[in-house]
Amino acid sequence: MNFETAFAHYQAHTATAEETALVERELEKYRLIEDYLAEQELPELPEDAAAAASAETKAVKRRLNRRTRNIVLISTVAVLAVVLLLQLVVSPLLNRRVYTDDLVDGSGYPTFDVGMSALAGLYMPLGDYYGSYAEHSGFMRDTLHLTFYDRTGSNRFHIQTQTGLSLGHVGQLNSGDLHAIGYMYSGFFYDNRNPGRNDVWSGDTGQAALDALPEYMRLTSAVSFHKVLTVDELADIMARHPDVDFLSANVWVDGAYNYDSLHCSLQHMMLAYGDDLEEDYPGMQLQEYKNLTGEDITQHFRAMVQYLADHPEVAKAGPDEPYRYKEMLLNLEEDGLEVLGLWVQGTPDQITALLDEELVRSVRNYDARIQLWT
Repeated sequence: MNFETAFAHYQAHTATAEETALVERELEKYRLIEDYLAEQELPELPEDAAAAASAETKAVKRRLNRRTRNIVLISTVAVLAVVLLLQLVVSPLLNRRVYTDDLVDGSGYPTFDVGMSALAGLYMPLGDYYGSYAEHSGFMRDTLHLTFYDRTGSNRFHIQTQTGLSLGHVGQLNSGDLHAIGYMYSGFFYDNRNPGRNDVWSGDTGQAALDALPEYMRLTSAVSFHKVLTVDELADIMARHPDVDFLSANVWVDGAYNYDSLHCSLQHMMLAYGDDLEEDYPGMQLQEYKNLTGEDITQHFRAMVQYLADHPEVAKAGPDEPYRYKEMLLNLEEDGLEVLGLWVQGTPDQITALLDEELVRSVRNYDARIQLWT
């Protein structure tokens, strides 16, 4: 009789007395062994080394993956934060410091606009600065839309050009921007330092053409001289012709980048900047422009150049490097201002009267427009 058969009969309640006794004896032995083992401190069974290593490797990978995800997430957030900081805070602050610096330094006048007016007074002989506005155009970049006034008329009141403004640095305007009308090219003025180099139209034929024009025409003309003039000689000519509009003088002072490109405006600025600017840079706005003296003209030129020397961040927009304005100022005090030619506006009779001046060599007409009175 075996235990398995007896236990099966025991569970089915069909066991004999002998089978029941066998099963109960074996079960009693099992309970005694179980109680004994429960009272003992048995050693742990050895683990599978390969399984333990695999589990540890998986745990390390999980920790590394979590750490990598966290690092990538933190780095991405940090980069985005830096980009947003540059785009929304740093760049606008730096650009605003150049473009609307009056809000920063409390000067009382818009630094950028005054600088553009100075550049126009020096490099746009027939134009003037009229205003600008900024437009966000890219990452950390604004575009400045500049407007200039064309003093020659010809249905070109506003001349649009633009330059970039990025991280407080104004992009440089090229000669085409500053001379957008197309009037500022070599050849309008006689080079009295190099006779015969670039002779200009003059003589009886030109005089006859002027005489044939009606007085309701108004001419924009380039006036050349037999010699280099002083500012006092220029002021004398202006005083003898009060009805002529003297727009600008083609001038020279050592330090300028290019001969024939530098001018001194003889008209008041299109925009008025108030008494604060006049106090800081006397003569820059040239309020009185019909009874100018040689010193008035020199001071006006000096003030524009001094302003650009003091504001290199704006001067960078011009064709001359900022350090050149300091050089111009030094040479201006030593050698004075030389006058090479004039841009004027007047009727045919007024232009003819200029030709009667002993110092005037020739007049070259650039632009004509009708002027009617009622």
